[in-house]
Amino acid sequence: MKFKLASDHAGKGVKEKAKDILQDLKIEFEDLSPKNTSDDDYPDFAKKVVKSLKKEEFGLLACGTGIGISIAANKHKGIRAALINSPEDAKLARAHNDANILVLGENKNYNSQELKEIIKKFVSTPFEGGRHEKRIKKL
Repeated sequence: MKFKLASDHAGKGVKEKAKDILQDLKIEFEDLSPKNTSDDDYPDFAKKVVKSLKKEEFGLLACGTGIGISIAANKHKGIRAALINSPEDAKLARAHNDANILVLGENKNYNSQELKEIIKKFVSTPFEGGRHEKRIKKL
């Protein structure tokens, strides 16, 4: 399992926390972020992650709210980026929507334990398929 991740300047803090958690969980990752200056643009880095993502990999994106970078990522075929606010969101995004990009918002102020649980749920929950499969094919 491998993650490709990136953030703009506004999502750098939560992305760095996520990197620490991925390391603790012994999950390989590659950070494709810019130098995080105030003139970076989240659509550019969402695209960079999306274009580098292989089928068996996950992405992790972050910006201030998580909304803009979610919209940017979801414009690409085969991408199902989900803005996650809780471990339950992470579980359902994977189980029902086969989400392949976990999106975090810096402004959500996740505590460390909550963020760890979100990442663990995202990576450990399989897609249920079944009735959800036909919906995914319509995207």
